[in-house]
Amino acid sequence: MQRYIFRCRRVDMKLNAVVENRYAAAVEEAEKADALIASNTKTVKELEEELPLLGVPISVKECCKLKGMSYSVGCRFRVGKKADKDGTAVELLRRSGAIPLAVTNQPEMCLCTETNNLVCGLTRNPYNIQRTVGGASGGEAALVSSAGTLAGIGCDLFGSVRCPAMFTSIYGHRPTPGIVSVEGHYPEESSEQLTDHLVLGPITRYSEDLPLMMRVMAGNQAAKLKLHQKVNLKDLRVYYMTETGSSLSLPPVEKEIKLAIQKAVDYLQTTCKCVQKADFAEFKNSQEISRAVLFNLKNIPDALNEAKHLNNKESPDLWNEILKSFIGQPAFSSMALIHNFHVWISKKLPAEKTQLYICQNKNLKQKIIGTLGEDGILIYPTYPTAAHYHHQTMIRKPADSYCMIITSLGLPATNIPMGLNKKGLPIGFQVIAAPYQDRLCFAVAQELERAFGGWVQPPCLQTPTDS
Repeated sequence: MQRYIFRCRRVDMKLNAVVENRYAAAVEEAEKADALIASNTKTVKELEEELPLLGVPISVKECCKLKGMSYSVGCRFRVGKKADKDGTAVELLRRSGAIPLAVTNQPEMCLCTETNNLVCGLTRNPYNIQRTVGGASGGEAALVSSAGTLAGIGCDLFGSVRCPAMFTSIYGHRPTPGIVSVEGHYPEESSEQLTDHLVLGPITRYSEDLPLMMRVMAGNQAAKLKLHQKVNLKDLRVYYMTETGSSLSLPPVEKEIKLAIQKAVDYLQTTCKCVQKADFAEFKNSQEISRAVLFNLKNIPDALNEAKHLNNKESPDLWNEILKSFIGQPAFSSMALIHNFHVWISKKLPAEKTQLYICQNKNLKQKIIGTLGEDGILIYPTYPTAAHYHHQTMIRKPADSYCMIITSLGLPATNIPMGLNKKGLPIGFQVIAAPYQDRLCFAVAQELERAFGGWVQPPCLQTPTDS
């Protein structure tokens, strides 16, 4: 444990991933775990069954409650707020023996794919500190990728687990909605509509840890995923798309990401039942469809409404706050305001246009589920480019749609790292399955990790890893 704490301290000086640590408490918990093992009061089998994560150092995204730790969610108006208890998923991880080391940084209200806020500042990418780590689970991804912890927990609504995972060469899984409880996650007053899309998921360096983390986090819902069932890749049908086709609203996929998908597809042709190119033409409308669905959810996080709620005043005016941001007197991060601006635009669409896209989303979901069934997966870009430079997120907002469309469809998906591009930046793609077929994503992740290596140690950081 001391080595992981040393590693956390060391990498955090460069990355700024940790919001608040609990290193002293973690050492005490590790000593108790050592004492339990030394006492021989439980057999190895009993420990595996009752405490499968005994002594494993993890980190927790700040918006997931970890008792006694910061719960500001990157918002100035919430500075000083502490979690009064563990969220359900965090509690399950701790009951299984996991030891949280810290809560990690995120964008304000989790509203951006750049981990930056006015409370803790900017989190940097361990592969190139001039590049974004993604978001909203960027602090988690940075710490896990740089071997500060073995695994972490993040949330995924707009791609907040998968995008940072791709930018940092690790695995991030978006589970089937409803499997992992979001109780104790911000926003706490979640509508059923929101929880049909907002999920908590595991972030790991190694694919073999995904099913274990999911089994623990899912609690009494785990049986629905049939994680104990072995997946025979010879019976698996693989569909793939390297791009969306002609679309004016979506940025094109970089050549090296397309080649990574093709490399994986060529390999899977030798091991799987069948491999074929998919043609879901509706994906070209990913931005319009996903925004119509997600920006109209009830109880979606909103920085301006949060300020109104905390201060018992009228909600701040969006245009005034944008102006204050331009003149250097911001009360909210620029990306939180940009998010509000996009939501405002979305709500200005004619109702019939919004309903048209929502209907397209429903039809596309039925089409994909019908195609994949219980033995099929779809390979699709997680993000069209490798990690870009800091502060470019505003002009790259449409790129989020590669993740957002999968969220709007309510499908499970796992980011698969596929090495580095010529600039030394991680690339990868997502593997998507039908609801409750998460184990197919894990099986493909493990097979591709064996074939291509998976996580690549960040070159800008020196060793020690897990030895």
